[in-house]
Amino acid sequence: MKIAVIGAVAAGTSAAAKARRTDKEAEIVVFEKGTDISYAGCGLPYYISGVTPSRSEIVMNTAEDFKEKYNVDVRLQHEVTQIKTDGKKLKYKNLNTGETGEYKYDKLIIATGASPIKPPFEGLDLENIFTLRSVESADQIKVALSRKETQKVVIIGAGLIGLEMAESFRELGMDVTIVELEDQVLPPYSKEMAEIVAQHLREKKVELILDDGVDHFEGEARVEKVVTASGKKIETDLVLLSIGVKANSKLAEKAGVEIGKTGAIKVNERLETNLKDIYAAGDCAESTDLLTNKDVWIPLGSTANKQGRTAGENAAGGDYKHYGILKTGITKIFDLTVARTGLSLEEAKKEDIDAVAVKIKAHNHASYYPGTAPIHLRGIFDRENGVIVGAEVIGGNGADKRIDVLATAIYNRMTAGELFQVDLAYAPPYSGPKDAVAILGMVAEKKL
Repeated sequence: MKIAVIGAVAAGTSAAAKARRTDKEAEIVVFEKGTDISYAGCGLPYYISGVTPSRSEIVMNTAEDFKEKYNVDVRLQHEVTQIKTDGKKLKYKNLNTGETGEYKYDKLIIATGASPIKPPFEGLDLENIFTLRSVESADQIKVALSRKETQKVVIIGAGLIGLEMAESFRELGMDVTIVELEDQVLPPYSKEMAEIVAQHLREKKVELILDDGVDHFEGEARVEKVVTASGKKIETDLVLLSIGVKANSKLAEKAGVEIGKTGAIKVNERLETNLKDIYAAGDCAESTDLLTNKDVWIPLGSTANKQGRTAGENAAGGDYKHYGILKTGITKIFDLTVARTGLSLEEAKKEDIDAVAVKIKAHNHASYYPGTAPIHLRGIFDRENGVIVGAEVIGGNGADKRIDVLATAIYNRMTAGELFQVDLAYAPPYSGPKDAVAILGMVAEKKL
């Protein structure tokens, strides 16, 4: 059995490791066009800021370590240029030497990830305009930030990575401006919750320019100004493009692999594509929304690891299923934890759910215990049966455990009344006698 894997970050390395555990004798080869494998993409902002001080801490394995641990042949800087399905062959190019070759496989796992979106803005080729997707790109940003002349930074996009990087740049003493095309930060969130984050960013001396996009960049060799659609001119020494990513699905598409409406590779719950013996996993592959049963594409490391593990086991002869996702996500933005799961009110209504939003503000733990802080919860409930279908949580310590409780509740189709009945842990340093989740259930039940 010969198993080939294209891509060696979260999904690819998870797939290769699980394939090895499932089949001790298989020949497993991983092709990676970059210079690093198995790195923590979500940790890049903290590497740039210095919170995570060394590069080695975010690169979980070297190719040599991975080979020794799992007996997997990892070929770095080897780009797969074609998938020949008729003869089950991969054509590849060694980016170091320029040499080309072929590899014959029995099973193939495509884990080609995603790439940053880079619209054709005028001036995009100026120096010091970056995207952040790999350790290499983080290294380049760190070099630029080390120069004395780098004092002002403009971030294009107010999504999760953009806001995480705003914190990282401020940690380094930079003046930070965020330009966002939408009229709020964190566009997937409700406006009332996003405004809490926007106010916190302003308190941290981050300038926000909302409801205004980029027109072009100006400068001689390096970027010097960002010019917005409304005509604002923002002086800057560095620009970070953080306006989203797109699935790397072209290689698969050219081979005849079906691409879904999201632009990512269409897979079933076994992570099989429409072509026999070809699987896909991670940021290049779709998943299923557990609430709507529709195909969705949410590129997250947690999903990539689950999908990679599933694809690896099945490629090696196992039988495992990836059921889907609730689109649960969380991030740290300065002193706030910001998280969401399930459907927004708008998404619920599009699915013909008679939904109602319930927002509360509670304490993260007993008010008399030192360090108490507000925690904001917004739940989306089905008016017909009281079932919770979505939630947003913003606050300090303890916000993370509330979103996980609510994600579990949504996964199990719990009602507002059941939220109040759940036997959650209580002690003054961690919660009040009525936990914030229980209060949300109480208020929602009354409103319903």
